[in-house]
Amino acid sequence: MPSILLLGATGCVGSHLVIALKKEYPTFPVTAYLRNKSIEKYLYETAGVQKIVYGTFEETEKLAALAKDHDIVINVGSSFDPVLTRAILAGLNQRPAGVKSTLIHMSGAGNFVDTESNTGIANPNCKVWNDSNVKDMELINSGMLNGAPDEVILNAGKEGKIGTYILFPTALYGRSTGPVKSPGVIQSLMIRQAKELGYVPYIGDGTVRFNTMHVLDIIPPLLRMIDLSLQEETPQGSVYERCYIIGANLNRWIELSAKFAEVFHARGLIPSPIPKSVKREDVDDGGELAMLMSRDQLFLSERAEKTLGYKPTQKPLVEDLQTALEYFDL
Repeated sequence: MPSILLLGATGCVGSHLVIALKKEYPTFPVTAYLRNKSIEKYLYETAGVQKIVYGTFEETEKLAALAKDHDIVINVGSSFDPVLTRAILAGLNQRPAGVKSTLIHMSGAGNFVDTESNTGIANPNCKVWNDSNVKDMELINSGMLNGAPDEVILNAGKEGKIGTYILFPTALYGRSTGPVKSPGVIQSLMIRQAKELGYVPYIGDGTVRFNTMHVLDIIPPLLRMIDLSLQEETPQGSVYERCYIIGANLNRWIELSAKFAEVFHARGLIPSPIPKSVKREDVDDGGELAMLMSRDQLFLSERAEKTLGYKPTQKPLVEDLQTALEYFDL
């Protein structure tokens, strides 16, 4: 039975994935690596994990040793950390020759924002990325938002010993399942920004386009990637043919900010239900949210649709936001 090491089991994605693993692969032994020591009973009895190892992502020797002892490592805990990624790969590379070793890594579609314009105004000439175009995937590099670990993984995959699979989801909304409350990343970013500013911002005229997806829509493609890794003839194709971009709902930022402002106002977080246009540097000190809010993000998921059978089924963010936030104290 293939063994699985799961990083991020209590997060927005991992909490759903660990339950799905129990359902889809009930005989596969799953080890959960995490810091939170308060949910041991839940993970053993409800999620059905076989083993829990406590630690942090900074404990690279411990992570490498764990990776060495597992057939499949799934990292949905961190998309930014190349040191963590190198530790996982170091462990997988220590496995005996001829033994199948797999890394499934959740990155992010923030890699694929427009590089030409950051004004918040839609760019009619924005590049449209396509995950079925190998030339596009060859452009992934360490300078992208999540690119540092991606570059490490792609280079390791080229050596042929480790089967690498990278999933690039858009900004997630929804919530975790289980006892730990974790919102989607876009909710977290917007809540923090509204608290800091006292209103919901958008940049320029807010016409740039941004893609979001519900956390439940990421689980089927992750399971399909496990299926692919288990096939005797895998990994197939180049490392770039095992990169998949997924998303669901394309909106202009003015529409998203208006919805966040409406819901945040109704919850008493901000005094006005009307979003405000601001300069790029006024959002998140010019950081991650400013980048996402100021640049178009356009792509096609042709490979994900064909190979993973990807098809989103959940409500779009503008319809689901109020429900998704009811679970959290703002």
